Amino acid sequence: MTVEIVEVSGCKRNLQAEVPAQEMDHEVDQIAREYARNVKVPGFRPGKVPLSIIRQRFGSDLLKEATQKIIERCWKDTIAERDITPLAEPIVKEMDNKPGAPLKFTLSFEVLPELEVKDYKGVPVTLPSSDVTDESLGQAIETLRERHAQFVPVDGEARDGMYLTLTVDGQFEGKDKPTREDDITLIVGHPQTNKDFTENLRGAKAGETRTFEVSYPADYHRKQFAGKKVSYTVLVKEIKEKQLADLNDDFAKDIGSESLEALRNKVRDEMVTQAKQSAEKKAREVLLDSIVQRQTVEVPECMVQDELEAQAHRIASNLAYQGIDVNQASIDWKKVFEDERPRAEQSVRRALFLDAIARQENIEVTEAEVDSELGKIAEGTSKSAAALRAQLEKEGRIHSFEQHLRQNKALDFIYRNANITEG
Repeated sequence: MTVEIVEVSGCKRNLQAEVPAQEMDHEVDQIAREYARNVKVPGFRPGKVPLSIIRQRFGSDLLKEATQKIIERCWKDTIAERDITPLAEPIVKEMDNKPGAPLKFTLSFEVLPELEVKDYKGVPVTLPSSDVTDESLGQAIETLRERHAQFVPVDGEARDGMYLTLTVDGQFEGKDKPTREDDITLIVGHPQTNKDFTENLRGAKAGETRTFEVSYPADYHRKQFAGKKVSYTVLVKEIKEKQLADLNDDFAKDIGSESLEALRNKVRDEMVTQAKQSAEKKAREVLLDSIVQRQTVEVPECMVQDELEAQAHRIASNLAYQGIDVNQASIDWKKVFEDERPRAEQSVRRALFLDAIARQENIEVTEAEVDSELGKIAEGTSKSAAALRAQLEKEGRIHSFEQHLRQNKALDFIYRNANITEG
């Protein structure tokens, strides 16, 4: 067998191999003997089927299986002997496989591109201001009032802004089986409330039933309703109105502060801390991107695809969290991938540079650092740090977790050695 590794580009490689016909015949013969011991052929006792019959009946299967085994063995032996670290399983790009002739095939795969990062120390960057304005402080206080609002039952008619709890019976046009949803809550007049529901429920009282029809547009976001007409019978179970507390010392004491002034100071301090963290995070991103854009490097396609699939998974998870069935949602995944590709490529490019800087600076992650980070994550879960580690190891994700920590340490190194100007 002859094998050659061809460098196609910075991260693309081709493994080109030719296997002599005699080696192919030997592999086919070995597999045929296994068949002869195990397969059942009418007219022959188990284990007594002649190889000639086996070859005649299972010729194409034997050749296919032999080819697969030889390709797998060639791939594993070659990357081990030549110390190659592929980023993903190879793709069979070309293959010439005819009985009695040499097997020729080409495997396409990707490796990390060679990268030596230059000029990553002393890079200028401006740290955005972390000042908190009176206006933003006021908005934060109002958010607190909203968060601690009371919902008071209303003995009167439903008006815009009120919260209605409903039992909704629906009958799709042309369908026999009705639908029912209990304890549905909506806000009358809210932009996210269907306009027909708002118009037909405005003025209703608790205990009242309203009947009306809704014709949904063809592009409605809930696929099961798109283009359909539904007859509704809606029971208004409860009407509530949101009431905000007066902004005074009593309100401040109710949420754990000594006075309104103390609450303002506490919120301001928290906002300053968050603003500083946000400013530093932004500065780090700008710093890293300024280093990345100075050098060109080829981005492995398989890493970009992994990043795109991870983003698709995040989108699906967010939809599920909102109670939306991703299979029912009208999502053009091709368009999503096209729109997300630049961001995915940049994300991979950043990771390549951080890995290279970590290697150049001999930055490593210790077991203690891994345990410490797992401990922080565990604080927000019901699992222990040891259980999280066991889970990552079982799922084969501990290495990527360690790599993520190593990249963060490399970014810390860049930031500590940057020329920072406060804006």
